[in-house]
Amino acid sequence: MDKWEQVKQKINDELKIWDQPSIAVVVMKDGQKVFSQGFGYADVEAKRVPDEDTLYQIGSCSKAFTAAACALLVDRGLLEWDRPVKDYLPWLKFMDPFTTDQVTVRDLLCHRTGLPRHDAAWIDGPISRRGMVENLRNMRPAWSFRSHWCYQNACFVAAGMLVEELSGMTWEEFLKKEILDPLGMDRTTFYVDAIANDPNHADPYERVMPTDLTGFQRCGFLKSDREDMEKGIGAPYGPAGSIMSTIKDMGVWVQFNLDNGKYNGKQIISEANMKELHKPQMLLSAPLLVPLPEEDFYSYGMGWFIETYRGHKMIEHGGNINGFSALVTMVPDLNLGIVTLTNFNDSFDTYATSNEIIDACLGIEDGDWNNRYRKFIGDVFGSLPEQMKQMSGEPVQGTTPSRPLADFAGTYHNACYGDVVISEKDGGLEILYNKSASPLEHFHYDSFRVSNPKALLFGMVLQFVTDKKGKVSSLNLPIQMEPSLSDEVFVKKED
Repeated sequence: MDKWEQVKQKINDELKIWDQPSIAVVVMKDGQKVFSQGFGYADVEAKRVPDEDTLYQIGSCSKAFTAAACALLVDRGLLEWDRPVKDYLPWLKFMDPFTTDQVTVRDLLCHRTGLPRHDAAWIDGPISRRGMVENLRNMRPAWSFRSHWCYQNACFVAAGMLVEELSGMTWEEFLKKEILDPLGMDRTTFYVDAIANDPNHADPYERVMPTDLTGFQRCGFLKSDREDMEKGIGAPYGPAGSIMSTIKDMGVWVQFNLDNGKYNGKQIISEANMKELHKPQMLLSAPLLVPLPEEDFYSYGMGWFIETYRGHKMIEHGGNINGFSALVTMVPDLNLGIVTLTNFNDSFDTYATSNEIIDACLGIEDGDWNNRYRKFIGDVFGSLPEQMKQMSGEPVQGTTPSRPLADFAGTYHNACYGDVVISEKDGGLEILYNKSASPLEHFHYDSFRVSNPKALLFGMVLQFVTDKKGKVSSLNLPIQMEPSLSDEVFVKKED
């Protein structure tokens, strides 16, 4: 049995091990497509098998496209990597004035602004793309500028807005005209309506409960109320994660990157600037995901993670969005590119499959990647109760709220995160944030815990605060999930 038949067998086994709907895989080796196949079901109920033209969402693998768009603008003399962004977007501001004054597009693209994720501010919220970037001024930094790496989606959206400002086109229009069309990536799109209405698309699935290791159910696409395909208005978070593609198109994309910006003999982006994207820009003190003895030297370029794997330089980036996971991996000295796409939320099968393929090309068989990643997921889920305990502390037993539940009801506002609505319902309290609702269970005194496992703020303990007059005036919420920051304060609006 040759190595690619062995890879097929392993992938079929993986789907059973991971208990997930499908995975589509393409491998580019020495400039040729050597493997391209879908496994499992793009639509489980209809038993529709994916092929190389089946559309999947690629989530944060979109970031590399935004970085490439910026590289094109640098090639054309419209942008400089290390010139302050304020020279291009005078309205862009951060809470820290020094960051506002000094931040460059390189800083935005390598996650070193000092901001933690603050993702709850935009997930399923009413914010626009410009509003998402303007909201950077309301995001509290957790570290000083350029001192710490932390993944930050809104900063990539700012880079996308920079593309729009300098090109006179939307981010979507620029990518299609300048990158997708020249590469012949004609199946790749940006709109949820485009993938949902396409007869050859993968449907999104998730676990019934987020911490389950088996079983899955269909879930909905993540679609912003702002998105309008007919008007050409993309998702607010588009430059950070809205692209949908196929393994056929993504095979072209990964080879284009391996060839440092060249396609069919034409240099579309300069080799020098492609190498800027692919080289380390910011060191990570630890891996983003799993610490592995086979990997070392963790860093981030611009839209790419750069690591070593079994002594080889590896350039990769994963993506996750409601019901989909993706991974793009390159090992340049092997002239090897791999793309794995799956219609399953928070899947690590993409990583296990990619590592199995790299090992097959290296003639190594001792990886046992599926079992190792499955153990990692199990350990993560098992540690969640302790993480929640550390975040909220132990409840004090035998306490009751200091006032009737109706007194806590109302709308509470935070400049960064917008409105949290607390209502009295069925003899208890309920929280509504963006489109995510959950009952609140009493924790202790005037503190309550978000109890719905599928709610955006699940597990968080919010504390109501009274003013000098004895009225409930605000609530404190650890919404940014960053231990180095104090809770965000939401002030109660007047009736």
